Amino acid sequence: MNIVTLPKNKYVQILNTQEKLRSDLTRLQKIVSYIAQDEISSLYMTRLFKIEKGLSAGKGIKFKNKNEIKKFFRSLWL
Repeated sequence: MNIVTLPKNKYVQILNTQEKLRSDLTRLQKIVSYIAQDEISSLYMTRLFKIEKGLSAGKGIKFKNKNEIKKFFRSLWL
């Protein structure tokens, strides 16, 4: 296993970003399910739940830019 050394403030920043993403994803899931319960497929909600569960377990998703994020969320609909 490779060991990567990061400054503590960078590490804390990464953890804070991950926590923010997790909370945003959970909030999005709740809002979407409340607004359009009948219109959203259960498969999409299941995918969101799996992502949130992975983030809670410490797994991350890496994106290089904003377009990759958009592409990722669009792929959830398919």
